[in-house]
Parts: sequence; structure tokens; C-alpha cells
Amino acid sequence: MWKAKLKNGSEVSELSGEKWTNIEHDVSELAIFTPQNTVIFLPKNMDKYIQFKTASAEVGKKNVMIESRTIGFVLGNNIIRVRVNEKTGNINLEVENT
Repeated sequence: MWKAKLKNGSEVSELSGEKWTNIEHDVSELAIFTPQNTVIFLPKNMDKYIQFKTASAEVGKKNVMIESRTIGFVLGNNIIRVRVNEKTGNINLEVENT
């Protein structure tokens, strides 16, 4: 689960039901919680934060399984991402040069 602090001081989480696209430009802090309740905080006051999930579904069934959750930020020409595997709790740090 991700949790964000907005520039106005309020907090929003993945569980609050707020769409990321409604808040993404107002985020000043972002954190992710692993299945083992480890909390990973990203640096504060970055220009742009991101979050997304990777999921799978079976054709003809209503079950959707979230496989991983990812948060990150843009730093210069790089996107820095922290990906958490929902099943194993493994944490990966990814850097993408844009």
C-alpha cells in the first residue's frame, strides 16, 4: 500500500479511494508499505512522484491479483523506482534513464 502526504498537509493512501491522477501533482512525500509492514520513504519534495501496480487476471474470471506495487520519483533524466513483490515481500530498486 502507498501513502502520500500532499502539499496542503493532508494525507492520502491507496485505501482512501482517491485516484492517483487527482493528486499526483500535489504530492510532497510518498511511502510504500511492504507485506511485512516495512515502510520505505522516498525523498521529500521531489518534482514528480509515480505509483503503479502490476497485476494479473484469468480470462473469464473476476479474480485480479496484484503482483507488485511500485512507487518512484523523477530525478534529472532518471526515474527511480522501488518495486515491492506482494507475494514474497522482495524489494527491488530500479533506475531508468529517460
